[in-house]
Amino acid sequence: MNEKLEKNYEVVDTELTPNPNAFKYILNASVIASGTKSFTSEEDAPDNHFIRSVFALGNVQNIYLAENFVTVSFLPTNNLNILVEAVEDMIEEHLTFYDGQSTETEKKDEPSILENLDELDFPNLSDPEKGAVIDALLDETVRPALANDGGGITVLDFADNTLRIRYQGACGSCPSSATGTLRAIENILRSYLKQDIQVSIASI
Repeated sequence: MNEKLEKNYEVVDTELTPNPNAFKYILNASVIASGTKSFTSEEDAPDNHFIRSVFALGNVQNIYLAENFVTVSFLPTNNLNILVEAVEDMIEEHLTFYDGQSTETEKKDEPSILENLDELDFPNLSDPEKGAVIDALLDETVRPALANDGGGITVLDFADNTLRIRYQGACGSCPSSATGTLRAIENILRSYLKQDIQVSIASI
């Protein structure tokens, strides 16, 4: 059996996030091979005992795996403190290393497209090329901050000067994601790329 799958995880810390109903569990080791993975129901991982067990608690909206942390978003409930502690116990008892397909495409070890950003004629690139530039820019400017708050962002596509994204983890149900965070992402992209780019959130 793969030794990575036999890892015993410990919760080093449980952090509040800007989303009052989402908690970030920081672990003692990496939990996923690469990228991220988001689960919205136990049907997303019928063979994963940990995922099924957490959703079985009830009032669980989303489970997000990334790097060395797990973020769990809950539906509003009076039993939130009990659920937060129960998830921590389940992590240490049932969590296994996720070696399946991640939400994000694994990035190859190659020079970043941003190294030549100043020389790029961004307005004349194709939409897929523009999307690749923006995705790389989000890696440098936005994703680290979102990860600190237990969340992430996936680029779906870019067309007609509009970027469609999907939030992950704590960001998915955070009230500020559709307002302040969205405007901040737009401002970052416009500042770097000198284009009037719109950002929209895709429905789940």
